[in-house]
Amino acid sequence: MNLISIDCGGTNLRVAARDEKLHILSVKRCATINNNPSKLYELRRSFIKEVSEDAKYDKIDSIGRSLCGIVIHNKIGRVGNLGINGDFDFESKLREDFPGAKIKIANDGNCSALVESKFGANRGKRDSAFVTISTGIGLGIVHNGKRIDTTLEAGRLLTNYKGKLYEVEGLLSGKGIGTLCKLNGIEDIPSGKEFFEAVRQSREDIRPVYEEWKNRMAVFFADLQLLFDNEAYALSGGVRKSKDLFVEDVEKKANALIEVWHLHPIVLNEALFKQDVGLAAGCALALDVLGK
Repeated sequence: MNLISIDCGGTNLRVAARDEKLHILSVKRCATINNNPSKLYELRRSFIKEVSEDAKYDKIDSIGRSLCGIVIHNKIGRVGNLGINGDFDFESKLREDFPGAKIKIANDGNCSALVESKFGANRGKRDSAFVTISTGIGLGIVHNGKRIDTTLEAGRLLTNYKGKLYEVEGLLSGKGIGTLCKLNGIEDIPSGKEFFEAVRQSREDIRPVYEEWKNRMAVFFADLQLLFDNEAYALSGGVRKSKDLFVEDVEKKANALIEVWHLHPIVLNEALFKQDVGLAAGCALALDVLGK
């Protein structure tokens, strides 16, 4: 099968020719173009042609595109990081330029859940999830072996803290941790990196905020489990690098919250795919649209 994988993030654009075992045959990378969807598409189109020639494709069977934004039924909506507002029809352009290829576009969290389910940490699980905790919080769900195309990232869910509503990622993501600290009078912790360093140093002023963060993260996973009863979670993102400090506690607290329902235990594993997750996810999407 001749597959094209596209990973379009807020920082980088990567396009690859890959085979059904996810092997990269050819890849092109560059900085993402912001606030100009037409120019971004033209760059992507040229990359597709280049990697196809390098891989000696006589045709393209399918194109899978992983995107950091809203995607509903192959239609790209608002992508704030790229300055896209839903007024450029990427799907139609792809079908026009590559008429023989099947096209599938999905949010990057949804794609990542798919690739971790088929090839990664959640392989063999019927119901599983991918969660990335980085600048924001992303989520992808595979239920009964099928990818669920959720519209927005789980980080956009709302939570109440000290009488005010916040997005979950506004308090719990790597960036949000800085906000959580400021709301508790701690001004020298801008992000998760400094936060977990302070935890390792046993700073007394950090301890209550650390416990609050773990408790709220446990509620986040408990809520997901009540909705989807996942057999396993694949964790990714920068906050995961400090997993030795919190994963065991969050698992324990989250499982205590759902104990009465006798669901699958919440199991937080490290995602298999790291920096390559976007390209691998795009390939899994290209396979999925072919029914593979």
